Amino acid sequence: MMQINKIALLVLIFSILGGCIQSNEGQKAQEQNENHAAISQPKKIPPAKRPQNWLLFEAENGNMPMDYLADMDDPTGNTYIDLYEIIGKLHASEGDAYPESELYLDRFSDDGRRIALCRESTELNYLVIKIFDLSTTKKLYEFKVPNRDYAIMSPDLRKCVYTDDNAVFYYMNRGQKTEALMRLNDGHYLHLPVFSPEGSQFALVDSNHNILIYDLSKNKLVQQIKSGLDGVQIEQWLYNDNLLLSSYDLDKTYLLNIRTGEKRLLMKATNSPVITSDNHRVAYLNSKGEMQQRDIQTGLPIKYSNVFHRIGYNVSPTQWIQTTTDLMKYRKSIPAQKIVASSTLPDQAGNSYAARNIMDGDASTAWCEGVKGDGIGEWIKIDFGSMQELKGFELINGLAKSSKAFQANNRVKRMKLEFSNGQTMMIDNDFISNQFLDNPIYTSFVKITIEAVERGSKYHDTCMSEIRFF
Repeated sequence: MMQINKIALLVLIFSILGGCIQSNEGQKAQEQNENHAAISQPKKIPPAKRPQNWLLFEAENGNMPMDYLADMDDPTGNTYIDLYEIIGKLHASEGDAYPESELYLDRFSDDGRRIALCRESTELNYLVIKIFDLSTTKKLYEFKVPNRDYAIMSPDLRKCVYTDDNAVFYYMNRGQKTEALMRLNDGHYLHLPVFSPEGSQFALVDSNHNILIYDLSKNKLVQQIKSGLDGVQIEQWLYNDNLLLSSYDLDKTYLLNIRTGEKRLLMKATNSPVITSDNHRVAYLNSKGEMQQRDIQTGLPIKYSNVFHRIGYNVSPTQWIQTTTDLMKYRKSIPAQKIVASSTLPDQAGNSYAARNIMDGDASTAWCEGVKGDGIGEWIKIDFGSMQELKGFELINGLAKSSKAFQANNRVKRMKLEFSNGQTMMIDNDFISNQFLDNPIYTSFVKITIEAVERGSKYHDTCMSEIRFF
């Protein structure tokens, strides 16, 4: 009997120990599962925002020139920003009393985060270069330099180099103390210097077609390269130690490696070549004055349709900007609730000419009046649905689907604007952007009546492709 009790006791003890071991193993398994779950479900990191490829253009058609940014990832050419809108907003943010007309663009930083604007005035005997943050619209700092031939900003807009009448170079960092650099005394005109991407050096061409590289930190000339090219000019200093050179005598563009001295032909053209900061794309004008872009690695063209070239503007690319900064916030647009017209050209060959086309965001579509003759007296009414403050408008005139269509059809030469507050305004349509300079207009609608036209070469239909109120 005692032996049985001992055996029962031993069984009981082992049962208790087994339960404890099982409990501990279960707890460990649970902890392992929790840890595994924690490892397998890491905190999600939002994907990096892809930079947009913007290209800065100068445009001119015999009237007032304009600068604008175009989104080169939109092949239609419909995504663009008039530089006036950016300058206007930055001028307003500063709150100073000087007129906005005294400001003009110097350049953007390559990353599109900042912009340098120059202020020039007859009341000042110096030039003021103002650096703004494009995300916040706040002024960061400014440079005051003598109002001479030129002042060159570094790609990050933190450094400035300028010359006086004696070809002495001066240097400033973030608008602080000015430091005199070398004197260029060969007695010949020198092309504008170009900063290195990080801003520590700059390069220029002397009268013997040599490339001179100057180090700002060492305050001395550190390299001289024989270009072997007549009529040479440095267009850009790229991130891969290459200089983009144009020979206007040979009408060719080259890449020069400053480490090896190797020079290779990029293309047989010298009209405004500009390359992206990542060295992937080049933009330039072909022999017809049309803007072209292509992939440097593959040599393949990248499709792009330039709206302003289609309507008769001469356009030149001047700077690539690859940025994650939201630049479209500077392009204000007041939407319409209802658009009606006195007449509309019937649809033809699958193309619509409806009134709604004038504010559909696509410059390849248009409203065209539909009466016999030139359409004098025909109108289109844009109803905003509520009172709005208008500071101006932007009009892409004519049928801008193509250069051929633009020339073939009528464009509006003069128009009457009527507003809900009783105001009336006559506009000679010489410019794309029209500002109400005296005072903003408060209205719930705009009625536009055709008063005079510029006749097309083939058709008498008068068209307007796109209008935007801001």
